[in-house]
This record gives sequence, structure tokens and C-alpha cells, in this order.
Amino acid sequence: HNLATPSPVTDGTLVYAWFGTGQIVALDRAGAVVWQRHLAKENGAFDIQWGHGSAPGIHGDLRILLCDQPARSYLLALDKTTGKDRWKADRGQGRASYSTPLVIEGAFGTEVIVNSTERIDAYDGKTGAFLWHAGETSRFAVPSPVFHEGVIYASRGYRSGPYMAIKPGGRGDVTATQMVWRIATGAPYCSSLLYYDRVVYMANDVGVLTAIDSASGERIWQERVDGVFSASPVAGGGHVYFVSENGDTVVLKAGRAPQVVGRNALG
Repeated sequence: HNLATPSPVTDGTLVYAWFGTGQIVALDRAGAVVWQRHLAKENGAFDIQWGHGSAPGIHGDLRILLCDQPARSYLLALDKTTGKDRWKADRGQGRASYSTPLVIEGAFGTEVIVNSTERIDAYDGKTGAFLWHAGETSRFAVPSPVFHEGVIYASRGYRSGPYMAIKPGGRGDVTATQMVWRIATGAPYCSSLLYYDRVVYMANDVGVLTAIDSASGERIWQERVDGVFSASPVAGGGHVYFVSENGDTVVLKAGRAPQVVGRNALG
């Protein structure tokens, strides 16, 4: 991919764009630069294979950046209006991630969930302190986790790797204590999981769509359709939408039976 892979994000006031060079810029709604930084010059080159892909995470007045590069890895929280460091968590060396961090809140506090090659990690969203970890290594960590009804749903990707449900709020290694369920294989390589009305949906790069019961992890149905799916599915209005690389949007009726209601060619 290219040097502009990370998606821009906005809080409605400023737009934040991050590039594979390590440069990040905040723009106002008229396009004027409010602040900018060059993290590669400040902290070392962005040298991840295939190029940086993680987008900025948004939480309150913080912009949270996952900088997992093989030479040096860190999680960085910037002030949204000034771009200055609020906290920084050193993650060591030898890690890589293309995933966007997820910020969640609840009675357990604020946690930043990170999907990376070594494992899934959680940090305190206010201080950057390390909290817990789960799972095993994955050569390439691309999908982003999601959070619904008190449970984190995450996949490790790469070669049909594992996917799992984890309760937040733990400390240390929570693989044996906070894991609700774990399925050893079948996760998509690139696309993230989708939670919608107690069902977890996924699409992989060989055209297989799968629906999973969110409470148990058991497969509800699996359907093969034409197409290669790298984009994450979305849902709304009782339907689930899968966009393929050949330009088709496959529309399914949400639920516990596979029902394709439309296939729209975008070209």
C-alpha cells in the first residue's frame, strides 16, 4: 500500500491525518494547519514492512497513536489542540501492527486496546500505564478490535488465525481469566469483526462470510459468495454490508440465517 493508508479522523472541529512517513497534521475545517509533528524524526524511522497503516484513535482531548515499528514500538497520546505529548508508553522492539487502537470505557476505567504481533495489550487511557495482555503471537496484526455490551471482540488475522471475546478490567496475563471464548482458526486476514444485534459477522479473502453467536462463539452460519473481502463490514437498518475488492457491495439481511438481499456493482 502507499504512504497515505491511515484513515483521517475528526472530532467535528479538527481533522487529523497521519502518514506512513511518521508525519501527523491537524487541520481546521477551512484546511489551515493547526499543528503538525514528524514522529519519525523525533523518535526514529517508521520502518514497518509494507508501511504504516494504523489510524489515530480519538478519546476526549487525546489523540492516541500506535507506533509499533520493528526498531522501536510505543503508544503515544497527544493533546488534540496542541499536538504535545500527554503520555507515552514504551512497547519495546520487534513488534509491528497495522491495527487502529480501540478506546473503551466502563466501571473498569478507560482502556486502550492494542492488537499487535506479540499479543493483544491494554493500557490505561489516562496515564498510559500497562494493564493486561491476552492471546498469542501473530505475524501480521491488521484487524481492529470492537467493544459491545461489556465485551471486547478481537481477531488476530493472518492465515485464518484465532478470534476471541475478552472481558476488560483484568491485570497481567488474562488469557485464562478474562477470555469469554476463543476460536482457534477462521478469522479474516485484514478486515475487522462486526458486532450487530448479538451476532458477530466476518468476511475473509476467499469470499466466505460467517456469522458467530456473540455469547458463545459458536458458528451460526457460513456462506460463500463471489469476491475477495479486505474491507471491514458495516451494518444498519437491519442489514449487513460487505464490500468486495472487485467493486461489489453484498447486502445481507441481519440475523441467524444467511439471506443475500442485494448485490450492487460499483464498478
